[in-house]
Amino acid sequence: INKTHAGLITKKTILLNLDAESKFDAIRGLCGLLFSLNKTENPALLYQDIIKREEVVSTFAGTQTAIPHAITKHISEPTLCFARMSNDDFTWDGKDEKVRFVFLLSAPAQDDLKKLRQSQSYVFSSVAQLISRADTLELWDSATDAQVILDSLNTAFEANQDR
Repeated sequence: INKTHAGLITKKTILLNLDAESKFDAIRGLCGLLFSLNKTENPALLYQDIIKREEVVSTFAGTQTAIPHAITKHISEPTLCFARMSNDDFTWDGKDEKVRFVFLLSAPAQDDLKKLRQSQSYVFSSVAQLISRADTLELWDSATDAQVILDSLNTAFEANQDR
């Protein structure tokens, strides 16, 4: 994995059972995780930046997946979190948009913006490829170890990097 994506997601940023009632709950939980990992000094302001972005356009990505994200000064380095929701009837916008998997991507605002955009679109395209495959969704759904999810993401990132 090239340096920009090394450490983007780690076993520590993968939650296999996130209990939340709403997308706001889910995002708040992930901001708390980032705080506990020393990636943010201010989870409340990080949360606000992500919600602000969410209000512009929903980050529901289809196939049971949402990808909330923000470029924010409240994160210390680009970080991708993955959460599998423990609640079977969890929806993203309260409509019929059932969501099982949430990817939270946050990156520091002070970085080179062009590079950041490229990196962001690269993460989105990797995730988009993965969620279009039923076998990947099944793998994520049944994984009992964060490493399984980490490996599948790293494989996709590597594949996209070679193009």
